[in-house]
Amino acid sequence: MKKRQRKKQAYKQYIRDIFEGYETMIVDPEKEKLVFHYLKEETIIYRDDDRQIRFLTRDI
Repeated sequence: MKKRQRKKQAYKQYIRDIFEGYETMIVDPEKEKLVFHYLKEETIIYRDDDRQIRFLTRDI
């Protein structure tokens, strides 16, 4: 039970970090790229050529 709860809390923190990173990129246009990891998943928030914010999530 504890393992499942820890995993759930870690995933919630991962999602929170992604949203906070997105907000950071909105506020600070100098940020080009942020990377977040959770287990075997990686999320990259980056700016494209038009300076728009894009998300890329992939399994690693």
